[in-house]
Amino acid sequence: MNEQDDPRHGKTTVRSVRPWGDIHMIVRNQTCSVDLTHVKAGQRSSAHSHQIRYELFHFLDEGAYLELDRVVHRPKAHDEFLIRPGVKHRFWTVENPFRMLVICFGEWTAEDQYRFEDDYGREGQPLSL
Repeated sequence: MNEQDDPRHGKTTVRSVRPWGDIHMIVRNQTCSVDLTHVKAGQRSSAHSHQIRYELFHFLDEGAYLELDRVVHRPKAHDEFLIRPGVKHRFWTVENPFRMLVICFGEWTAEDQYRFEDDYGREGQPLSL
C-alpha cells in the first residue's frame, strides 16, 4: 500500500499489555474524527459509501457483520477494517448489540455520504445529524 492510499501513514494499532489490562493505541498524532457507534440488536445501517473520507472501523464487541463491496466479514473484538473512499459498505447485528470506533481520515462532512440501500426508507437522502 502506498502512502497516498494509507491515511495512517504506515502506523498500525499497537496493543500494549500491562499488569492491569491492556491498551489499544489506535491513532496517535494524526488529524481525524472519531465516533463511537452503537448498533442495536437486529438492526442494520444503510449501504453507503463516501467520496472523500477513509474510515477505520475498530470493533469493540463480538456479533457484528460487516459488508464491504458485497463481501461479508464477521469481525471479532479489536479487529480493524480500513474502508477507502468509494467502497460500498454496511454493518449490522442479528442477536446482540455491538459497539465500534469509527475513525475518519480526511474532511468529515455529512454531504460525503451517499446511501444506496436503507431499511428505513432513506435511500439517496442526505445524512442529517
